[in-house]
Amino acid sequence: MRKNPFSDLQGMLNLIKASKNPFSPIVEALNNSLESIFKLDESGDRNITIELCFNDQDENSKQLEFIEITDSGAGFNKESFERFERLLDRSKGFNNRGSGRLQYLHRFGEVSVKSIYRQNEGYYLRKFSSCKDNFIYDDSVSELIDKNNLKTTVTLKQLRNHKKDNTSYSKLKFSSFVSWVKSQFALRAYLELTKGKVFPTINLKFTYQVAESETLTIKPDDFPKPTNSGDFYVNYQESFDDNGEVGWRKPKGFKPEKFSWCVFSFPADDVDIHGAFLCSKDIPVEEVKNSVLKKSNGHLGNKMITAFYGDFLDKPDNVNHSVDSFTIPNKADVKELSNSIFDAEAEVYIDDIIEQANKQLKLIYKEIELAQESAERKVMLLAKELGISSHIAMSVKKIVKLSDNEEIITKNLHIEEAKYIADKSNKARKVIEQLELMDPTATNYQKDLEKKSEELSSLIDAQNKEELSKYVVRRELVAKLLDKILNNDLVAQKKDLSAGKSRRDKEGFIHDLVFKRKSKGNLNDLWILDEEFIYFDSFSDVPLNKIKSESGLFMLKDIPLEEIKKLQLKIAKRPDIFIFADEGKCVLVEFKAADIDLSEHLQQTEKYCTLIANFSTKKIEKFYCYLIGEDFSPFDLPSEYDQTVNGTWLREKIKIIDKTAMRNVIAYGQQELIKLSDIATRAHRRNKSFAEKLGMDTFMD
Repeated sequence: MRKNPFSDLQGMLNLIKASKNPFSPIVEALNNSLESIFKLDESGDRNITIELCFNDQDENSKQLEFIEITDSGAGFNKESFERFERLLDRSKGFNNRGSGRLQYLHRFGEVSVKSIYRQNEGYYLRKFSSCKDNFIYDDSVSELIDKNNLKTTVTLKQLRNHKKDNTSYSKLKFSSFVSWVKSQFALRAYLELTKGKVFPTINLKFTYQVAESETLTIKPDDFPKPTNSGDFYVNYQESFDDNGEVGWRKPKGFKPEKFSWCVFSFPADDVDIHGAFLCSKDIPVEEVKNSVLKKSNGHLGNKMITAFYGDFLDKPDNVNHSVDSFTIPNKADVKELSNSIFDAEAEVYIDDIIEQANKQLKLIYKEIELAQESAERKVMLLAKELGISSHIAMSVKKIVKLSDNEEIITKNLHIEEAKYIADKSNKARKVIEQLELMDPTATNYQKDLEKKSEELSSLIDAQNKEELSKYVVRRELVAKLLDKILNNDLVAQKKDLSAGKSRRDKEGFIHDLVFKRKSKGNLNDLWILDEEFIYFDSFSDVPLNKIKSESGLFMLKDIPLEEIKKLQLKIAKRPDIFIFADEGKCVLVEFKAADIDLSEHLQQTEKYCTLIANFSTKKIEKFYCYLIGEDFSPFDLPSEYDQTVNGTWLREKIKIIDKTAMRNVIAYGQQELIKLSDIATRAHRRNKSFAEKLGMDTFMD
């Protein structure tokens, strides 16, 4: 038996477009389940189960197989089914427009329904399916002899081949889905409670063909109550001719529309978003853009969602059929004077609603706004300290989050600086690529060359040259400070030792110059060793068992105390500098005072490498070690050390052994011995090269 709707289905699908929200079918099904449940009295079981089933046989991706939504509502009784047959039937109530079911067919090839419902005194099972070609088919009704519980299951199969949809579902994490459901339905859960209705329990489930299922139950009490709430009003407006321009005024006889808002505060890990939304039928439809509200931001351990709602926003004609935007007119669209606009009825405009909503947000998020301003000031101060151009800092300022600490801000500043330089480099590359068109034998060659030189030079504006000058000067100061430390010229090195101190911390001067001890992050002068080091996640004088990767994972495993004692492991040892380089690689730096013989400390870094290689959480197979001081004789070095072209001494292919089992080779290391004076000399040489090009060489000298 086949049925088609009492309107042209394909025509309706062309007229009513797919929602921009790939999860709109789930929203539609959940809303239908809620409305079906709220038709019943309070005595029955009230629950909804949402299951997403994935094919995860490909370890690199997962594909959605089907979505199943089950509820204990009234179900598809005779009246409900007849309404379902008629597209755009508004008789259901709840401010519905009768077009939501089309969102199923926009995204899924088949929709199947099984519904146990009560009609008069009997219980019946109704089954039917739906697709684009046949709106309703394979429908049947059978009476149940035994009394049964009410239960309706809607199954959405065959996700259509839209790249955005496939990506949205394949990358969807269970935790994010839980977050989405909580944030989407927090307002409705609260408003139903104010009406004396018990919100149903929502069971969420992800099932897989390979991995274990993930489940979670959201009980009514799991939805937060508002931490703040309020109302505001928006006047109707009519247009008029204001000296040849479009003007706006409040018409007589129109009462302003009332809007309400609620703020819901979630633990920061419970939701992914932190923002504000205009809602219709108690569900977020459009985001209210506000510079203070960063989507990924939290504040004081919480993320807040503000919902704006009201009868005006609930009107079916004020929301498009796709339920992803409002159809409320915009003043900005009335750009030209015409006779027609002055005959138009007074309207409430979306511009005015958003303007008033933002005024509320400014009050609601005053504390966050102040914290955001503080974070932005921190960006500018750090940029100044690092010698990074203010226009680059302004770019980072726009994206800084409240939770960003100095290390993250510094990293973002360097990243933005690198992007800026890369853009300039690409433009420069295009100029250079044109060199092949030049002819040195041509009479105008010198003029053409000068023109190309000017083009390249123009890519470095005056501000950048000034910032580069600061950058070079700062680096030269660091190199000169190293000279003075080696010569014991610093006043601090000559001060009398305080009472109780028997020796001076000579190594500390060098260590703190390069990278302040007991600190981490990018605020350092590791460039003096290698330019790349300043961009890596690094630690200074931090115990090995306290070092964490950027993801928060400890570098060393949690080693049992008995094993630590048995193997006499020194897990709290502190390398002078530890750097996470590429995957499976790290850098270790040890400084020694100028009067310490380096040849007596050749095994120190190797011990660190052995400990890390044997007990690291993520496998580290390559170690780059630097032993830095001033005093050593090549005569005292083992034969494995060879002199490099830079005059340093390098030992390659140091075998790192598995000390706990088979004693096989599990990693390799290398160690380079470098004199501090050589480092200073190379730093001066690099700085001088920059200074000459900037015309600062005399000043630097």
